[in-house]
Amino acid sequence: MRLILTAVMGMFLSGCAVVDGGVEAGKTLWGSSTRALEKARADAITKTYDKNYWDVLKATVDFAKKNYVIFKKDEIKGYMVVMGVHGSVNTTEVGIFFVETAENQTRIEISSLSTNAKRLVSKALFHELDVAFALVPPDPSTPVPVAEPPATTP
Repeated sequence: MRLILTAVMGMFLSGCAVVDGGVEAGKTLWGSSTRALEKARADAITKTYDKNYWDVLKATVDFAKKNYVIFKKDEIKGYMVVMGVHGSVNTTEVGIFFVETAENQTRIEISSLSTNAKRLVSKALFHELDVAFALVPPDPSTPVPVAEPPATTP
């Protein structure tokens, strides 16, 4: 009992740092911390779009829902974490961060501890957004073979 009381008093007297650190440590153990992905942003692959934050976010979420598992998302803080990147270990996390640089300009930063996963996601996402925002034409669909008209008999 004395040990528990001492620990509780220590947290209250030392301020929020212990509590915040404890929460982050718990998130790291549980697997929901974005600390490593935040740190990896220094080497992120980035692209800026002349679109507002919410349009870029919505288009990215729509793309991610179709192609990956959205592990974590916070639209207000401006990030999402996806997993299930084809060609990578299924649990490899890729962070997609949104930075509003101007009223109608948004930068996307893609980070991961896996260089390969980061490249795969950025290539696919940026292409999808380029098409969605009409910066490039859509990929041509696979041509459908034309059937020969039936032979007519005289």
